[in-house]
Amino acid sequence: MKLSIILVEWNTSDLLKQTLESVYKETVGFDFEAIVVDNHSADDSVEMVKKFFPQVKLTVNNDNRGFAKANNQGMAVAAGEYIMLLNTDVIVRESAINKLVEYLDIHSDVMMVGPRLLNMDGTFQPACRRNLPNPVNSFLHLFGLAKVFKNSRLANEYKQTNADPEATAPTQALSGAAMMFRRKAYEEIGGLDETFFMYGEDLDFCKRIFDKGWKTVNVSEAKITHIGGASSKKRRTKSLVNFYEAMWLYYKKHFYKQHNLLINYVVRVGIKCRMGIALLINSFK
Repeated sequence: MKLSIILVEWNTSDLLKQTLESVYKETVGFDFEAIVVDNHSADDSVEMVKKFFPQVKLTVNNDNRGFAKANNQGMAVAAGEYIMLLNTDVIVRESAINKLVEYLDIHSDVMMVGPRLLNMDGTFQPACRRNLPNPVNSFLHLFGLAKVFKNSRLANEYKQTNADPEATAPTQALSGAAMMFRRKAYEEIGGLDETFFMYGEDLDFCKRIFDKGWKTVNVSEAKITHIGGASSKKRRTKSLVNFYEAMWLYYKKHFYKQHNLLINYVVRVGIKCRMGIALLINSFK
């Protein structure tokens, strides 16, 4: 089998149906399987999949195990030569998955690819093609300095806002909303780090790919619309906490031992402060 597509689902029945419809409509010419892992949804997601997509491999959890662990469940039963992680709030456009498969088929030196992610209005989502976060570019991004110094290459390093979104090019990090990699990656570095409940696990996976010296490419010709945050909006405050805690987990895993206690303390306080600001702003929405 050429490809296994893994979708982790939590209370997004209508969006999941839309996503699966687009997958089956736009993906042709090779054998693939769709694997849905349901994280104990309270809506009719499970019944919907059974009714409309009986060909899907369906795993139903009796609790919400988080994005990383649920994806790992899917990868454990995946049979494809390539594996794709796909969110349940996306719409596949113009044979996008075919184009990603073709790119891996042609470019044997590339380990992982991702599509150009678009907002509903067709504008570009920078998260699909980023540099890996580090203490400097994360600080500049989180505290809004990238928006202030728009022409600064350093200030805009994380999201590469000065790069051409039309260009297919190597990148350090993709979005977990849609990324495809060779089975070899899973076999050699494992799945997603289950320490991350939600957020950060995609960047950590990209970092491990990068640290192996493997190549990642953003394929601009492959276009997927990403609605974004469908599950997390259902518990906004908890999602914000998860997001900033994931930042700290990522820092501890990849940078903590490189710095002294003072720098680590400053980073921790900085993340806590930024989380506090985000929660305060959210409380007024």
